[in-house]
Amino acid sequence: MAEGDEVVEAGIEQAEDIEALQQALAEEKEKAEKYLANWQRSQADLENYMKRAELEKSEVVEFANRMLVLDLLSILDDFETALASLPSELDKQNWTEGIKLVYNKIKAILEAQGLAEIKAKGEYFDPYLHEAVGQLEGQEGVVVEEIRKGYKFKDKLLRPSMVMIGKGKKEDKTQEETTEEG
Repeated sequence: MAEGDEVVEAGIEQAEDIEALQQALAEEKEKAEKYLANWQRSQADLENYMKRAELEKSEVVEFANRMLVLDLLSILDDFETALASLPSELDKQNWTEGIKLVYNKIKAILEAQGLAEIKAKGEYFDPYLHEAVGQLEGQEGVVVEEIRKGYKFKDKLLRPSMVMIGKGKKEDKTQEETTEEG
């Protein structure tokens, strides 16, 4: 019987060892799952960080480009003023043609980068695109005169157009006076 007890004891010890091994295996699986979840979370965090960093970088570059283009607009304004005030007898000389060429090249380069003029004259006044500086006779609410060109850069307002808007047509006072007297 002693041999039978030994066999039973050996079986019990084996069963306890199997249970201990299964429990240890379950604990290790749980740890592995935690490590995997943490690794996946860290991987997602890294990808999100990289996307955010790239977005911030492109925003900084676009902001710098906007500021550069905004600074160059004053040069375009100066060219336009100079060309508009050019006497007709100097219009076809070589040096004036050269100045026109430089102006057109600068404008073309800026347009290729995303600069676009805002159409103002003849358009209805839009406070998001136009800055009213006064009123003149003309159709009410319509831009009558453009004082300074406005621009968009990559579909965002860079500089509003400075404009004069119509306040309506002036009626003859003599007609009003005759209708009041009559």
